[in-house]
Amino acid sequence: MKPDSQTDSTEKEHRHPATRDGLCAAAVDLVARARREILVCSPMLDPAIYNRAALTDALGHFIARRASNRIRLVVENTEHMLLAGVRLVELTRRFSDMILIRRLGEPHRGLAEMFLVADGESCLHQRDIAAIDATLDFHAPHLATPLARRFEAIWAASEPAPGLHPFRL
Repeated sequence: MKPDSQTDSTEKEHRHPATRDGLCAAAVDLVARARREILVCSPMLDPAIYNRAALTDALGHFIARRASNRIRLVVENTEHMLLAGVRLVELTRRFSDMILIRRLGEPHRGLAEMFLVADGESCLHQRDIAAIDATLDFHAPHLATPLARRFEAIWAASEPAPGLHPFRL
């Protein structure tokens, strides 16, 4: 077991995932370290990342840790997500009050990047989803906070994603 000083460390960590597996592992690491909120913005959710048991399990554990934890996702291609992201869609339906998904609004259509932000202090940023070139930064609010602010602007201009949540009476 690690001493408390190592467990509570806020040492910065910076990585460059070089493969889809590495990108998925980076997303899992980010989710595993999140404490309150996870923000995800992407034109589409790559099934090689978002439809893997490792990531959906990590998201499920994050939600189960605290009733106030939230995950918000903004995706342009929600139809693709419904077809190719079965694990994430099922998790979203099970925890519909804690995992919110919206469709990119008109001002942001054509977005070519993906980013995840955890607690406004750690982030995974892929500048172009056509390439793996991504960076993972822990304890880097100077990078995560602007992405979180941008997410909020995108979220405000987004619209409900059809077909995700069951009807409630």
